Order: sequence, then C-alpha cells, then structure tokens
Amino acid sequence: MPVSAAQQEVQTLYQTNQTAEITDRAKLEELTGTVYDRIDRSWQTSPTFTPNLVYRVSVSQDGAIDNFDPLNQPAKDYTQKTPLPHLLKSAATSNSNSAAPVAKFTVIFAPTRTLEVNP
Repeated sequence: MPVSAAQQEVQTLYQTNQTAEITDRAKLEELTGTVYDRIDRSWQTSPTFTPNLVYRVSVSQDGAIDNFDPLNQPAKDYTQKTPLPHLLKSAATSNSNSAAPVAKFTVIFAPTRTLEVNP
C-alpha cells in the first residue's frame, strides 16, 4: 500500500525533531482529550475549505500547544481559518522551558466541521 504524502511528511518530522517526546499511554490519552476540547471550543467559524487540513501539533504536559506544522498544502493555505495560531503558547513561555517533553498529535480539520486529534 503506498504511503500518502501526509504520512511521509509526518515520518520526516519524527526523524528531524529531537525534542523529548511524551510516550506514556495514559498521559497521551489525557492530553488527546485536553487538546481536542481546547481546539473544538475555539473553532467558532464554519469551514470555507473543501479538503481536510492536516497538522502536526506539539503539546506540553499541561496541554498547551507549543507548535504546529501544516502537513498538506490546504493546511498551509487555510491556517488562519483554524484556531491553531490563537492557541499557541507565547514565545516567552515556550522558550523558557524548551527542553520539556512534548506530545505530538496529528490534528485534522474536516470541511464537515469534524475535528480529529490522534497521537
């Protein structure tokens, strides 16, 4: 089965990012719910895009979004139509604790206003 371009980009991100990663299953499950709720509550606009928007999101142990990267061209084009830019931790906060481990999630915004958050 061929690997999609988004999957290839995710694999490349895994290989190039050397930040310590949260791998504890219970913590990942907890953070999945926290991240989903935070993004879902903030997503107030109706989608104006037709393809899925796929992002790789790094989250700190307290559930704050440290960083995100668009994984497909529509995600790059429509980033401002998502709540992600508004949910980022401030640069001063994230720089002070840059060695802290993060959880990495794939976040998908669907044009049907469906949100997916997967570790």
